Formats: sequence, structure tokens, C-alpha cells
Amino acid sequence: MATAIQRSSIPARVLFVDDSRLMRYAGHRFLDDHCDVVLAEDGRQAWNRLQQDDRISLVFTDLMMPVMDGHELIRRIRSSPSADINRLPILVVTSQEESAARELAISEGATDFIPKPFSPDDLRHALDVGALDMPVADHPTAGGTPVLARELASEQGEEPAAFLFRLKQALSFHQRQQLDLALMHVQLQSYWHTRNRFGPAWADAVMRNLHRSLVHVLRHEDSVHRTAPDLLSIILMGTHREGARVLTRRIRHRIGGSSMRLANMSVRMDLRFVVQFPDINAEEDPTELFEAAERMMHWRTTDSGDRPVRHLASVDSDER
Repeated sequence: MATAIQRSSIPARVLFVDDSRLMRYAGHRFLDDHCDVVLAEDGRQAWNRLQQDDRISLVFTDLMMPVMDGHELIRRIRSSPSADINRLPILVVTSQEESAARELAISEGATDFIPKPFSPDDLRHALDVGALDMPVADHPTAGGTPVLARELASEQGEEPAAFLFRLKQALSFHQRQQLDLALMHVQLQSYWHTRNRFGPAWADAVMRNLHRSLVHVLRHEDSVHRTAPDLLSIILMGTHREGARVLTRRIRHRIGGSSMRLANMSVRMDLRFVVQFPDINAEEDPTELFEAAERMMHWRTTDSGDRPVRHLASVDSDER
């Protein structure tokens, strides 16, 4: 992972604020190799430490805390007469269910937010996207949504419509250029077990980090889309059959069968693959292609018996 955490601009010290001992432990453990981490149990303790320590250059904070909550901490930081304090980047660590509180925090001056439960990559990615280098007043937004917030939302949400639209464009382009095209679908077989045991937030955190792991293996021109709760679909531009098979083996070797650690839990990356090779001269329908992949992935057919998608060669690279 080529990250910005090795740049000289990364702060020597960050403040991590949460009333949960587990969250503080996880935050410290995940960040400790990359910066000096100072912990606080509530907003008041965090505010006192900011007054005493002028080396703190970034604040991670929860919102719902006793004594002084994150909202009050954000307001105090932004209204501080000290420029060193009032321009600190503030990353709010909050659950997806707290959307109203999250929006309020952004309006109060939070720089961005990351989801809870978080993983090592969530915290390090927050450093990677540049929040640390960017003055608060210059932090870019679009429609009121900060950069990191948009990235995490797009990774976490399902986007089959975006995949189908992008696939339609790719089919047209490859037909014009007479290039090979491959589609890879990667299913996390442990998703539903993780969701049932630990809850949807943890399962989505695993999918979010699987998404990032795949991005690091792929080329810049390839695109990854979450097309179902447990499924990531990849458009492999200009990729022939052997190239797709080599990539499948590479992903298996790097990710498949490994374990992903999230706070105090570990999830095994049991992956299943379906690879498709559309016939670019056959006017393939994106929806039919995706439905065919789903049937192969889940080994299911409809009662009426769907006709096979013509001109479609598939490789079921199931690792069992």
C-alpha cells in the first residue's frame, strides 16, 4: 500500500478521543507504527491535552461521550483563539447510523469522518487522502460532503447500477477498439457469517477493506464495484483470458485464505471467483452478463429456466 504516511508532512502526534476502552486500544494499535498517538477518554480530557501539547497535529474523535461530547470539542477547537488549535484537522469516528450527528459535526467544523467500526486501513487511509496536509478552510467539498466521506460512502454502499453503466461504456469502447475484455466477480463467502455474528457494520468493514486490497492488486484503469452485499465486480480493461487467469491466481495468493484483523476480531478471506469473457462483437447486454455471473456464483437457476447468454465464456475459479 503506497500511502502518504511516510511523507515528511505527516504529524509527529495525533490525538485519539473515545470513551470506549476497546476503541482507544484499537486506535492506538492501528496508528502507533505511523505516528505518536495521544489518547483521551472524553472531550474535556482531550481539550485539556490540546492546551498542554502543541505538538498535536490531528484529532480523531468520537461524538457520543460523557462529560464533554465530540460536538462540544469540535466547537471549542474551531473557536479557539490559537491558530495552532483552531486549524487542526478533525476526523470524526462515528457509526453509519449516526447520520444526523455526523452532518451536524461537519457543519460545526469537522474536517471529515470515518466509519465505526474501523479497521487499520480506515485510519491509515484517512492519513493517505491528505486530511493532514490540508488547512481546514481549504478542505475541498462537493455538495457539502468531504472528500474522504465520499470515498468511504462509495466503497461501503452497493452500486450495481454504476457497474452496469460502466460496463456498457467498456463494452462499447472495446468493440470499437477490438480489444479483449474480462469481468471478474469476487465473492466473500464468510460475509453472511460475519454479518450474522458481529453485525452489518463489521461485515461492511471487511468488504470495504477487501475492496481496497483488490484495488492495490489491480491496474489504475480497472474498476471495482460492490454489486451485492457479499460481491465485488471488476471490469478488467483490455484483458485476455490468460491475463485474467493470472490475475485470479495472484489475488488468491495475496488475499484468498488470509485473515483480516479488525479490532478484536479476525475474518478469514474465503473468496470465490467467477470470470467472464464477453464477446465484444455480439452486442452483449450488461444486465444479462451480470445476471449470468450471479447464477454461476450462487449456482442457481430460475424455475422457468433462463436461456444461456450466448457468446459468453466463463471460468468458475472457485477455491474450496
